[in-house]
Amino acid sequence: MLMEHLKNDWRYSDERMILRAEAFLKLCKTHFTLKHSKYMYEFCHHWVSQGNKTTDNIEKEFDKYLLLNS
Repeated sequence: MLMEHLKNDWRYSDERMILRAEAFLKLCKTHFTLKHSKYMYEFCHHWVSQGNKTTDNIEKEFDKYLLLNS
C-alpha cells in the first residue's frame, strides 16, 4: 500500500527523484560534513517538495536553512 501511495505522489516521480539527487550532489561539493549531512538530506527533500524545478540558487538557500536549523 505504501509503494502505491509513493507511485501517485508527484514528489517521488522519477523526475523529482533525479532532482533530489542532483540537489544533494551539488550541495556535497561545497557543504558536506558529517555534521551537515542530515541537514542536506532534509533540505533536498524540502527543496523538491516545495516545487523547485532546478538546483539554481540552492547553495544560498541551504546556507539560510543551516542558519535556522543548526
